[in-house]
Amino acid sequence: MKAGFGKVEITPRVGVELCGFGPYLCRSSTRVIEPLWARALAVEQGGQRWVLVSCDLIAVNTPTARRVRALVRAATGLRDEQIMVHCTHNHCGPCTLPELIGWGAPDELYFEILPHRIAQAGVEAVRDLRDAEVHHAEVEATGFSYNRELPDPGRTNDAVLAGQWITDKPEETDTSAHVLRIDRGGKLAGFVSYFSCHPVVCCAKNREIHGDYVGVATNRIEREHPGAVGLFLQGAHGDINPAYVHGPAEQSLQALEMFGGRFADVIRLGVEKAQPMAVDRLASAESNEPYTLANLSEKELRQLLAEKEKIVGEHSTDADPLQAQTHEVGLAMVFVTAIRGTLARMARGEKLDRPLIVQALRLGPVTFTANTMETFNRIKRRFQAERDRRALLLSVTNGFIGYAPVRDLYRDSKPHYASHFVPYMLGTIPFTERIEDEVLTAALKVTERV
Repeated sequence: MKAGFGKVEITPRVGVELCGFGPYLCRSSTRVIEPLWARALAVEQGGQRWVLVSCDLIAVNTPTARRVRALVRAATGLRDEQIMVHCTHNHCGPCTLPELIGWGAPDELYFEILPHRIAQAGVEAVRDLRDAEVHHAEVEATGFSYNRELPDPGRTNDAVLAGQWITDKPEETDTSAHVLRIDRGGKLAGFVSYFSCHPVVCCAKNREIHGDYVGVATNRIEREHPGAVGLFLQGAHGDINPAYVHGPAEQSLQALEMFGGRFADVIRLGVEKAQPMAVDRLASAESNEPYTLANLSEKELRQLLAEKEKIVGEHSTDADPLQAQTHEVGLAMVFVTAIRGTLARMARGEKLDRPLIVQALRLGPVTFTANTMETFNRIKRRFQAERDRRALLLSVTNGFIGYAPVRDLYRDSKPHYASHFVPYMLGTIPFTERIEDEVLTAALKVTERV
């Protein structure tokens, strides 16, 4: 077997808006704490090859992923299904989703250059292929997170920082991380870590550029092993937050170092404990899978539009309406923009759905199965129950079309953020409660092909 690595910096200029945490926040960046990277792993065995690129970004849209793949394909001869473009879902990087309404304005020059930088990392990895050995470990990673859709009694940021709180429902989160160590010539050449938890230790008041706790951890292990390249793969994190979240700006930076250090300990332990793993087969597969959108009529959409326009209009007489903007007004404006666009698309007879791309890469007994959504953790647990512990379900890959929530959120009388708001944030309409089973079925189907 052969493995190769590539690493290209994708840090934006200081001043670009950062993406995440709320609508119309104007989070213009003020400094770089740690650079952002596109990191790639390429493998080859038995006449098969594939390359996986992990980026310290919130996501990329499907057209950007297609541009990356076209560039890598032209330089290496790989097929699209052999090229995976993954993102860590970092909320302290630039907006790379032009269709995302209100969550930070993309920098046009950065957005134009970005596909070339990501592709460069992938091409470097393919050209770097050399004889390698793979090792695997699953190591404990408890106390990092909680399920934000469930009650979290006693959780405060101060208690978390003092080491006095962990969730009472660990089974609703990830309690372990997978680590792959890849050696060449008897020396660590690179590593891959997999875990499910939102990179949102920092908050809406932070203006610094960095990769959140997963970026801090990966950078730290790389510095301990000069020349090694580390990829972080984001799992089924849709409902999983770090135990520390949404704190004051300065305290958030302290928590960033703490959580980054704790996850670096997890990676370090995995690298040390990893056992040899036979890679008897490589494979790749991909499919554009169907799913169901809510059956909303034009009348229903216009009624919702009127409700949200009213909220925005109620602030039009404020002495300084732009300064008086509240979170409620920002959310309402997202709905207004999305519904107006949706009605226009309906009038033109355009489809409202976007590609649910599901891709699977096999590395011996380990599979990486990814989709274009933020998948809820229960879907991952159901997926592994059908497959095994080394079947790793990834989110935010090859594009982004929103959350894949569990059906419970659609049955609750209260509208939920993941199921009822995020689709409008992306300029479309919600899924149905069937999305949980649709995403699971699609993941199992594509994984079966590898």
